[in-house]
Amino acid sequence: MDEQVELLRGIWDEMKALNGRVSITNDRLDDVRVELKSEIGALRVETRDGLTELRGGLTELRGGLTEVRGTLVELRDVVVELRDRIDLVHSRSVERDLRLGTAFADLALDVRDIKGVVHAWHDEQRLDKAELEERIERLERHVGLEPPP
Repeated sequence: MDEQVELLRGIWDEMKALNGRVSITNDRLDDVRVELKSEIGALRVETRDGLTELRGGLTELRGGLTEVRGTLVELRDVVVELRDRIDLVHSRSVERDLRLGTAFADLALDVRDIKGVVHAWHDEQRLDKAELEERIERLERHVGLEPPP
């Protein structure tokens, strides 16, 4: 019985450790999300400032058309880069989720296997004990001793 409890404690400890790793992964994803929000917020501020300058005057707009085009290209590059980073974070998250799901499934199979082994061992011990008790009773009867009440 103590071995069963010890096995279950070991499994429980492994599950807690795995849960801790999941929490760390979630914390890292939260950090990435905060960083992305900050970068998007900064991009919005930059865009808003750029639009305010563009409204400054039609003459300046015509004179700085090439500069605005350059800024738009930079903004597109930043947006594309942010999309790529978001896609990368998403794909990593999906991969981690798949690995965790596989690990949980493997763990469940291992627990089921261990449970079967423990039950088989317990049944075997019970049968051995019953067989030994039977033999002792036969020997006591054969020797002429009465088994204790």
